[in-house]
Amino acid sequence: MQHIWKIILIGSIILNIIAIWGFFHYIRYGGSPLGEIKRLLTGTTKQMTVKIPYADENARIREKIAKGEIDSTAVVFFGASITKRWDLQSAFPKVHMINRGVGGQLVPQMLSRFYRDVIELQPKAVVIKFCSINIRPYLPLKVLEDGMTMMTELAQEHNIQPIVSTIIPAGKPEAHIGNFSVIDSLKKFNNWVRIYADEHNLPLIDFAKAIQDDEGFLPRSCSTDPVHVNEKGYGILAEAARPVIYEVVGVK
Repeated sequence: MQHIWKIILIGSIILNIIAIWGFFHYIRYGGSPLGEIKRLLTGTTKQMTVKIPYADENARIREKIAKGEIDSTAVVFFGASITKRWDLQSAFPKVHMINRGVGGQLVPQMLSRFYRDVIELQPKAVVIKFCSINIRPYLPLKVLEDGMTMMTELAQEHNIQPIVSTIIPAGKPEAHIGNFSVIDSLKKFNNWVRIYADEHNLPLIDFAKAIQDDEGFLPRSCSTDPVHVNEKGYGILAEAARPVIYEVVGVK
């Protein structure tokens, strides 16, 4: 019996030493003490590999550019989930569309990849399109305005024609988040984009005006859910965007 109690006592002492060590390790370095113990015992640390979207495609385009193969009709469509799901080449057959949509991304995340997904690809133009998921209580409209301004100026600095666009409105189920009015804030931002485009002589695709219903919402007949559009919705968006993109690129 005494032998068992000795084992329990020794085990308790060891566990307490580990706990104290882990506590001070956390204070000094942060992270997980258990993860550090695993690393010490196994000699390895499992690291998650983060895959950069479109990395391989971008590399192939950069290789062509390095060889002097510049596509004078290349247009990057820069956006989030609606862009990602869009069959752009079918919608705009007369130009070379480069789809750079990443689902679920907010403006700050989009800005962080603007250089690799737009600037390095040296397109003729870039369509800058934000989604309504950016219209949230925790994300001031000034963040969206600054993001649009920065992307526009970065494109111009690198001889790429920016094409700005309004945000497609959300459906009625997404009209409010608590006391926060999504639809009112979205209208404010879209009005800002229109004024910004006019003041800076920028091509504008007014997606909102093209697809919204009489109350300013995304029509149910054009959507798969309160945020995303269906085939009919994409057709309406393409009709609104096609003349603007073609004029910028110089095709009829």
